[in-house]
Amino acid sequence: MADQAVTLATASSASNGILIERLSAEQTRQTGFTHRWRIPHDVLNDATWTGQGDTVTVTLGSTSTKWLVDKAAVNIKTAFATTGTLTIQVGTDGDPDNFIDAQDAKTAATLLADTSATVKTEAGSFGIASDVLTCTFTTQAATGAPADITAGVADILLAVRDLADVLN
Repeated sequence: MADQAVTLATASSASNGILIERLSAEQTRQTGFTHRWRIPHDVLNDATWTGQGDTVTVTLGSTSTKWLVDKAAVNIKTAFATTGTLTIQVGTDGDPDNFIDAQDAKTAATLLADTSATVKTEAGSFGIASDVLTCTFTTQAATGAPADITAGVADILLAVRDLADVLN
């Protein structure tokens, strides 16, 4: 099994479905989320990634130096289609499932960290050094590969707080 790396900011998408945005103040007031990343299936299905059971780790971006993530959700807008199972998890490069544990990506649904979308653990949800935010897709061993992913769109929603002004 191998891990294929994708940086969303520089990834190519034939569907032009990539979205990286800081939500407006009004959207943040209404939802509690500050950022949204849209990941279309064609970012994950490079034809050369044929290893069954492989993962695709999508780098969403980096946090500020003093940061806190206190809310997380994944909105599977269009169910991912592939052979075997496919899961999605959200966290950091050091703790890939810190915000959202691995859950099914083959069903259109909203996936939460818990019933209130609050991140599941305090450890790893804040820092005084910048960290890398990631989303990891895992295919099923022996019956799936990233190259087999033919459809799907996920929106990653996080409340990423810059604490520099508060902690100085």
